Amino acid sequence: MPIGLGLACSHAPNVFVSPEDWEIRYKSAIADVPQPLAAAKETAEVRKAYADRIDGAFKTLEQKLAEYEPDALIMVTDDHSEMYDEYLCQPQLAMFLGEKGTGTMTLAAPSQDAKTSPRVEVQCDPDLAKYIAKGLTQRDFDPAFTRTKETHSLGPNDRGMGHGFTRTAPKIMPKLDIPTVLIWLNCYYEPLPTARRCLALGRALTDICKKVDKKIAIFGTGGLSHDPRGPRAGWIDEPLDRSVLEALADGEPDRLSSLYTFESDTFHGGTGEIRNWLVVGGAMGASKATIVDYMPVHHIITGCGFAYWDADTKA
Repeated sequence: MPIGLGLACSHAPNVFVSPEDWEIRYKSAIADVPQPLAAAKETAEVRKAYADRIDGAFKTLEQKLAEYEPDALIMVTDDHSEMYDEYLCQPQLAMFLGEKGTGTMTLAAPSQDAKTSPRVEVQCDPDLAKYIAKGLTQRDFDPAFTRTKETHSLGPNDRGMGHGFTRTAPKIMPKLDIPTVLIWLNCYYEPLPTARRCLALGRALTDICKKVDKKIAIFGTGGLSHDPRGPRAGWIDEPLDRSVLEALADGEPDRLSSLYTFESDTFHGGTGEIRNWLVVGGAMGASKATIVDYMPVHHIITGCGFAYWDADTKA
């Protein structure tokens, strides 16, 4: 049956930690980049209010997913060199065909030791993943596949799958009890997928899932505009973010097909993660996104957004 629910959110580290810890990561990420005047207005009280809004937005996504009661969840995010190597092999599109997605939450708090960080375990749906993989290949997509029993990262310390999965999954499904299909999209390393390709991927996923006798939801994480440790660290392109959200809210994701077709300093760094939202937008088609919240928070170093789509809400 068609994908009936879409979800999307940002996954910047500060979204998941106490606002009292935001200053530490903020200063680390901006280095010596001059900051916008608005950043100084984000007092402790203002940050606490933002944190409350973030918690509320995640609760809304959690509630929507629980109400939909899906049989499976497709998660789409990007790799930050956890499982794939920028130089040795960086696929444009990758899928996990194994049984269990695991990974650490090493960025949960500045004071937390990575070695003692809790692990997140997501039970996967190998049969659905393989079916989708075959369907994508038949539609001229060329995913890379990881076939190990569970996810493993590069390097001597096995961090597992990336934080785009491990930090967001518990927020929308606290029991981690929905069988999941894990999909990675290259959002950082040139050459990058076009916006048009990301929208097409979403449409392909919906087309494939129409023939599956399961209720399926899709969840994309990343973005919105941000450039941690880059030349625009701490700066947020609010007009860009709002243009993206407005197109999705209007049920017109194809208005975004020209993103990334021209050079802009804004498009570098983490802003490339908007591609994950485009996959969900493509999958949900003319369904109108409900924008739960949007916050251009400099101390989160991100235009922080939350949205959901009901398939029966058409433009």
